[in-house]
Amino acid sequence: MAPNILWICTDRQRWDTLGCMGNPHVKTPNLDRLAANGILFRNAFSQCPVCSPSRASFLTGRYPSTTRLNRNGQTIPSSERLISRLLADNDYICGHAGKMHLSASSPNSVQWSEKRIDDGYSVFDWSMHPPDVPICAYTAWLMEHDIEFKRTPVGDSKHITFGMPKETNNTTWIAQRAINFMKCNEPLDRPWFFTCDIEDPHAPYDPPQEFLQPYLDKLDEIELPHYTDGELENKPPFQMTDRHGVYGSGGGHFAAADMTDQEHRLIRAAYWAMIDHVDYQVGRMIEALEQSGQLDNTLILFMSDHGDMLGDHGMYMQGPYFYDEMVHVPLIMHYPDKIKAGLDSSAMVELTDISPTLMQAAGLDVYEGMQGKSFWPLMTGDADLQTHRDSVYHEYHQAIPPVVCHQKTGGAYITGVRNENYALSCVHNFDDGELYDLKKDPGMIQNLWHDPTRATERAQMLQLLCQRMAGTIDPLPPTTDSY
Repeated sequence: MAPNILWICTDRQRWDTLGCMGNPHVKTPNLDRLAANGILFRNAFSQCPVCSPSRASFLTGRYPSTTRLNRNGQTIPSSERLISRLLADNDYICGHAGKMHLSASSPNSVQWSEKRIDDGYSVFDWSMHPPDVPICAYTAWLMEHDIEFKRTPVGDSKHITFGMPKETNNTTWIAQRAINFMKCNEPLDRPWFFTCDIEDPHAPYDPPQEFLQPYLDKLDEIELPHYTDGELENKPPFQMTDRHGVYGSGGGHFAAADMTDQEHRLIRAAYWAMIDHVDYQVGRMIEALEQSGQLDNTLILFMSDHGDMLGDHGMYMQGPYFYDEMVHVPLIMHYPDKIKAGLDSSAMVELTDISPTLMQAAGLDVYEGMQGKSFWPLMTGDADLQTHRDSVYHEYHQAIPPVVCHQKTGGAYITGVRNENYALSCVHNFDDGELYDLKKDPGMIQNLWHDPTRATERAQMLQLLCQRMAGTIDPLPPTTDSY
C-alpha cells in the first residue's frame, strides 16, 4: 500500500531554530527525534521569501514565475495542479487544516475560506491570521465553545504578547484537526494525504505563556541579533529602508534601528517559544500515529515556507533579499518503512523538489508540469546522500505589493542563485545587486557586487543565474487558454 503522507508546514521558521540544527536554546525533542529516526536536510532553500509565491511553488513543484502567483494578494490560476489534486486522482483521501494562502484574503473577507481551485481536498479546515480574518473555521470553533480570542501584554513590550493558552491556541486547533483526520481514516483501505499548515512562528509573536515564561526567566542569556554597523550601506536600498520599519513602511513598525537590547531579546524569545509549542503539537500528532498503528507507513514531512530576519542584518520579518535567515529553512522526513534512520544530508535541495519527491514516494509518475527534482533516490539509498543540486534559485517579483512595500524605492524585482561558493542577487529594476563569498563570509555581510576584483566571479554567477532563469520556462505544452 502507498504511504500515508503528513505534511507539516510552519510559517516563517528559519533553519537554525531546531535542536538538531544546533540551536542550544529551543526545546524541540519531537522534531529532533524525527530527524534522528529519519533524514535531516541541512541545506534546504525556499524559492521566495514571501508566503504565497513560496507555497504555490512547493505545492505544485513549479517556480513562482511559472505558477503565476508571484506576490501576496494574488490568486493561483485555476489551471495549476496542486499535489493534493494529483494524489486525489490516484486514490488518496486528502485533507487540510490551517493556512493555505494561495488566494487573496483580507480582513474585509466575508467568506469562510479563501477561494479554492480544484485542489483535491475532501476536508478543508481553513484558518488564517485570527482575529484579523474574523471568519474562519478556527474562530468558529472558538465561538462554538464560547472562548474569546485575546492576547495579553508582556510588560511594556511593543512587539510581543502572551497568546492564547495551549489548550485553545490556533496551533493546537490545527494539530487536532490533523489528528481527527488521521484517526478517521485509519480503518479505511486507502492512503491519506494531509497538509497541516501551522501559522506559527509568523508574527505577531504571541506564544502561550507557559512556553514563553522559561525564556523570560533567563532573558539575558539570549544573544542579540547579528548585525555589523555599516553593513547595509553598500547594499540595495530595500535593506536600509526596512531597518527603519518592515515592508518599507519607514513608520517604525518593527524598526530594528530603534529597539533596545531587551526588546531584541524578547522578540527572539517569543519566536523560539512559538517553535517550542509547535514541537509539542508535532509530538501529539506523532503519538496519534503510534496509537493508531499508522506511524511506520506514514511519511512525515516537516518544513517551513521561508524564514524571518529576527533582527539579523539589522532587519525584522521578511523582505526582498535572499539571506540565509530568509530562504534557508528546516526540512525533515521520516518514513520507517522506507527511510533508514539517522540520515544526515548536506545536499542542496529546493522546496520545488518536495512535490516530485512525494509523487515518487507514493509510487506515482512525476507530473509533467513539475520543475522540481525529486530527492527520493537520496532517501532510499539509490543516490549519493550528499549530492542533489549544484545550485538553488530564488525569485522576488514585487512579492509584497508596493502599496505597503518600499514606496520610496518603487518595489523590488529580484532573482538570485547560490552554489557551494557564492550567493548572488540581481536587482533587475536597479543597477544593483549582492554578491557574497560564502567560504570567507558565510554570514553574507560584505557585499562584493561593486568590487572590481570580483568582476569575474560576478560574471560567472550572473551566467549561472541566466541559466537558472531560462530553466523556469513552463514544461507544459501551450494550450488555447494560455494566451
